[in-house]
Amino acid sequence: MSHSLKNYAKVSDYYKGEKFNPVPIHIEKEQGWHDHVEKRQNLYEHHLMLPLRLFKDANVIEFGCNSGENALYLASLGAQLTLVEPNEQVLPRLSHLFREFNLESRIKALLNTDIEGFASLEKFDVVIAEGFLSMLDNGEESFGKICKYLKEDGIGIISFDDHYGSLLEFMRGLILKLACQLKGLPFEEWRGKESLNIARELYEEDFRKINTSRPFESWWQDALVNPFYNSVYSWKFPRVVSLLEKAECGFYSSSPKWETIDHYFWYKNALTLEERHQRLLISWYENFSFFLLGNNARKDELCPADEKLVQAVSRLCIQIYESKTAKDLSRRTIVYPQELDQYLGRSGNEHLRGINNDLKRICHVVKDCSFEELSRAYQQSQYFRNSWGAACSYICFKKMKGRDQ
Repeated sequence: MSHSLKNYAKVSDYYKGEKFNPVPIHIEKEQGWHDHVEKRQNLYEHHLMLPLRLFKDANVIEFGCNSGENALYLASLGAQLTLVEPNEQVLPRLSHLFREFNLESRIKALLNTDIEGFASLEKFDVVIAEGFLSMLDNGEESFGKICKYLKEDGIGIISFDDHYGSLLEFMRGLILKLACQLKGLPFEEWRGKESLNIARELYEEDFRKINTSRPFESWWQDALVNPFYNSVYSWKFPRVVSLLEKAECGFYSSSPKWETIDHYFWYKNALTLEERHQRLLISWYENFSFFLLGNNARKDELCPADEKLVQAVSRLCIQIYESKTAKDLSRRTIVYPQELDQYLGRSGNEHLRGINNDLKRICHVVKDCSFEELSRAYQQSQYFRNSWGAACSYICFKKMKGRDQ
């Protein structure tokens, strides 16, 4: 754990410099492995709609495999793995796990490099890159690169920090940063032990209520104080759709599941790729409140979002980023968007109206408050405290036939 504020060029440098594993998954004991298998199976089969037999003898490459817990599950299904990981600190654990589970033979290659440093003429059945693409300066180019490694009809799986779905975690990060300042913690030490203690005081009770694979300290270090977790290093879903089309790939499924492309639609009315993506974006605007707050209203409770609202939320995320990176937060003002206030405040959903009031209160309090006033405002924001948004989005896609590059 760092006690000084270092500057890092890349997110992998941050992980190595701080010497921590962003998602430590303890699978050595039988119950831990059982729980991990259950979650990954649910992701692949029920959310991404991929039959597990797809992975048997499949040629799979995973970029950013970390210490290999997810890759180990694919190996147990019979996949042949090429694993690419830039952080050499996690590789001993990866090798240990594959030895312990007697699955070493499933690793074709283990490469200590990043996407930029990887090169191959080989094409793969499945390409995976979870959790880091949006944190790269060249993330869009890296996405295009991994798509080039897909065989025709191959499957790609990525996850990324959603620009709008991360709003509530961005807000929690801002509250922590201001709380550290109000406690007299120097700007240079806000990633240190005292920041963790303040975060526990504010958030640990709420964090323990959610189903997560990682401990509180890893969440604090990877979300609240991570310099690469912000509005700049996050992706907007409409832009991801355009990246898919540029890479000649088509949306297949997602987690969380929310899209309604084929709902109530006769199968003989086959859609083009562009038509499917158009319906996908319509569905995204209809489900905007789910991404934003993790709570989706019925159609009779809330109108679909429009571009004016979406842009207003984006400006709010940017305001939070600019305030969080300032040395003196007391000179910053967070302006709560009128468009968001009207969107949520007029909703027929009590939970959405409650979150709206909580967020307005927080934005008002941060202008001028003591630590006790800030802490009290958060503790009284019951709707906000019980909401986490859809910060992480999984997208599964297919390389279209006849479009191999």
